[in-house]
Amino acid sequence: MNLSNSPSKLNWRLIFVHFIATWFIYHALWQFSYLSDYPLLEKIGHLDYTGSGKETVQRMSMLTVMTVVFRFAGIFIGFGISLWLSLKNKWNWINSVIVLLISSACFFLDRFYYSSIRFIFDLPGRVFKSDWDIIVTNGLIMLIIGMVIFLMDRSINYINKSNIKKAPIKGKGKRK
Repeated sequence: MNLSNSPSKLNWRLIFVHFIATWFIYHALWQFSYLSDYPLLEKIGHLDYTGSGKETVQRMSMLTVMTVVFRFAGIFIGFGISLWLSLKNKWNWINSVIVLLISSACFFLDRFYYSSIRFIFDLPGRVFKSDWDIIVTNGLIMLIIGMVIFLMDRSINYINKSNIKKAPIKGKGKRK
């Protein structure tokens, strides 16, 4: 492998755009994970702690596991779409791996900073009164935004701009 050509294969525009799209898909699936035990979520939301404590602890543990599984799924779905687009558009696949690594590092370090901007993405769902409607609306909107960022022609053109190499300028006059 020729190491001198490796940095030229990195496409920072692709990494940036695909990371943002993966971020939206990650958070969409995180929203959907709460639907895995919606009755428990509704119970917690209404401060209803009736029933067996052991059963509630077990259900809370399963809900926590499901949120982690869905979040991982969001990262891997984003990686899969990024890899598919990279292969389809003849971009280097290593860029998709970098998106996966950055997304995974942010996940493990819990540095997606969702809590600081959550109110923006929760606004559309606040129209509804039901928690289920709020979760589904917010999740669908984030999923749609992520997919649009991945598949939009404008994003693809933006990524391709960094791959255009300018032809060398030849002399303007004729030789005599």
